[in-house]
Amino acid sequence: MSTKTTKTKKVSVVIEWPTTHFTIDDIQKKYPSVINITLRFRVKKAVENKEIVTIGKIKPAIGRPKLVFARVNPTADLLEAAKAAGVLPLEDKAAVPVAEMKTAKAPKTVATPAAVNEPVTANTPAQ
Repeated sequence: MSTKTTKTKKVSVVIEWPTTHFTIDDIQKKYPSVINITLRFRVKKAVENKEIVTIGKIKPAIGRPKLVFARVNPTADLLEAAKAAGVLPLEDKAAVPVAEMKTAKAPKTVATPAAVNEPVTANTPAQ
């Protein structure tokens, strides 16, 4: 009695990391055909290769916290959006490098408590 088995061909899946913050569950929803442990291994390797960084965690009511990731050098806006979505920052704040974006906008007016009527621009020192 012999049984024939057919070999299944392994398909290499290239993971496209989202531009916003994400969890492993979000990646699982995007790639449902990939096994969960494979995604976890890919995330681990991407963190080691500095393709993505861990920016925080989400603590559910019951269960373990879920780690939240983003691409390397997340902007301050992305971190603020993640914080607004309920992501708790990591204890080690130096672990998340933030990219500074410079634009050619008009300088903002800043008012100090001593001189509320006199606007102070970012280019001139306060008096």
